[in-house]
Amino acid sequence: MRLLILSPNQIYRYNWTHQLFRNEFSKHCDTIYYGDGFSGYIANKPIPEVVKDIGNIDLIFTYGLKYTEPFLGLGEIFNIPKVHLAVDYFPNATSGTYERNHKLFERDKYDLYFGVVGDIVRNLEKNNVCKKAHLLPFSIDTNIYKKYKDDKIYDVFSVFTTKSDTYPNRDSVLRLVNSIRDLKVFTKKVNQNTYIKSINKSKVCITSNNKFKSLSIKYVEILSCGSFLLADKPEDFNELGYVDGKHLVLYNDLNDLKDKIYFYAVNNKIREKIANNGMKFVRRNHNNTTRVQQFIEIVKKFL
Repeated sequence: MRLLILSPNQIYRYNWTHQLFRNEFSKHCDTIYYGDGFSGYIANKPIPEVVKDIGNIDLIFTYGLKYTEPFLGLGEIFNIPKVHLAVDYFPNATSGTYERNHKLFERDKYDLYFGVVGDIVRNLEKNNVCKKAHLLPFSIDTNIYKKYKDDKIYDVFSVFTTKSDTYPNRDSVLRLVNSIRDLKVFTKKVNQNTYIKSINKSKVCITSNNKFKSLSIKYVEILSCGSFLLADKPEDFNELGYVDGKHLVLYNDLNDLKDKIYFYAVNNKIREKIANNGMKFVRRNHNNTTRVQQFIEIVKKFL
């Protein structure tokens, strides 16, 4: 299959997990990348002209309109199947991304849709974007996000975007972590290499999901590194095979979170057993190779 992926090159951005997923396609398909940061990209060049110059394309793929420029003329292409993977499509979002995304879906007329969480899949269907959308959850490059032999020098790791209506509990979680004086905490936003190293150096890692209860990308990032995760319960948790107390530990509220931080920071054997289980589970079931193979199988079946 000859695949054209339309997306800017984000390998040098703060969060490169999304680009690593897109890079995986080159190991399974004859893949051409076109977008800002890739060789040969010309801003605002209509995509039908790009396709004509490249020739012989079997599939066009865009990933998340937040990460994909609104490429011109995509909706004018009807002789090549077009597939989109939605990472942000929530009707009650305050950022305006839903309205923007919906207009682009209407304009570009994709043949097949995927969503990274169940709520996005349902939104695509009930808002008549498509009759059938498919779940394709976040996955990880296990060669990059892996366990190091570093000592655990931090007790608590809590790094994520805050001050956002989309993540209503993260500011409270961050204030709680920063108020802890008798444990060593890490809350500074850093570049990706330092981010991965800091996960490895931390005993307890924390995340908080968005207001739509979506399972965030931090589940696969943290667990793939073999680190212990405390998280609030998301949707798709059971469907994707996660087990509370086996692969990670869920917290109910801030008081419960604080109690569990202290418990797992000192109970090394229990914590490491869960972290090891979580690492094996994610690296086996939610790696990029498996996810791209699932994508290809679904595309072949429905297109």
